[in-house]
Amino acid sequence: MTNTLRLLEIPDDKEPGKIIRIITNDFNRSTQELSNFYRNRWQIELFFKWIKQNLHVKKFYGTSQNAVKNQILSAMVTYLLLCLFKKEVNSHWSLLDTLRLISICRYQSLEKFIEKLKRPPTRTSKGRRKINHEEIFNLTYRQVMSGDTALLYSNKIDPVVL
Repeated sequence: MTNTLRLLEIPDDKEPGKIIRIITNDFNRSTQELSNFYRNRWQIELFFKWIKQNLHVKKFYGTSQNAVKNQILSAMVTYLLLCLFKKEVNSHWSLLDTLRLISICRYQSLEKFIEKLKRPPTRTSKGRRKINHEEIFNLTYRQVMSGDTALLYSNKIDPVVL
């Protein structure tokens, strides 16, 4: 590298004994000032991660400071209203599923929408089939010991379903 760099080693406030290392080309600012920049930058990164995950703001439609503020504030208001609504109707659905249901039931009455929100899930699957290896082994062992091995070589038996 052709530029001269500066290595800062700063003790971590949250974890004693841990050192945070920052490489910078800024020689004018103090170590404390640069560490504050780094910590604030990380908080901003976490804030935008939270916005992307919870408010579903993936793209800013304006570039001015006012446009970004308005979009974030409107997304936060929407998020809070959705949380209040979910709490008011005592729904078991996630916020994302509630939002999807709102968009699906957009033209239905509020009573029908709340009825759908309170409806229990219709899922009938019991998940992955669990294999009881010990029971399969015992069944196979009993068949081999009794001399009834013809069934083991046929493709008519499913050892998983007992």
